[in-house]
Amino acid sequence: MTIETNEVVVSVRVRQGLLAQGIAALLALSVPVLLVLYWLTIPTGAWVWVAAVQTLVIVVVIFGVYRYLRVCISVTPTHLLERRFFFGTNRVPLDSIGRVVMLEMHRTMASQSRLQMFVLDAGGRPLVRMRGEYWSRNGINRIASHLTMAPIEHIDHPVTLDELQTTRPEMLYWFERRPSRMP
Repeated sequence: MTIETNEVVVSVRVRQGLLAQGIAALLALSVPVLLVLYWLTIPTGAWVWVAAVQTLVIVVVIFGVYRYLRVCISVTPTHLLERRFFFGTNRVPLDSIGRVVMLEMHRTMASQSRLQMFVLDAGGRPLVRMRGEYWSRNGINRIASHLTMAPIEHIDHPVTLDELQTTRPEMLYWFERRPSRMP
């Protein structure tokens, strides 16, 4: 199945290193627990339940890996396409893009800043967001270079999440906003 019938001009995938870190963490947590469960249940014969749960977890993890490897953002001649992990594909017509905001953001002043790209409509509402935690700097810049139909605003100084919550909360995800700080 193709994303769209139009030819894909550029497509970038989410960082693969995050997947390896997640699998390593899952193994580090589950292997000791499974060993203890098998050790306790094999003498009683209840190990079958542990094996069934382990099989279910493996199936869920394989499905999660499959979904993760499919996540991408593509630009076609007519659309910006975001294939998401959970919620299908977000199709944004290129003519509905009002502007693109590129900025360096960090969670706190102590954390390392990461490039973020916000694709906004004419009213300033977010259409697509590429977070540096998940997308490489090169990938974000590749997508931005193909969004020439809208002005690209570069914020020169690094911005904290706190500053963005007070100045432009509409650009953030719902869980990053703090309603008490909104103007």
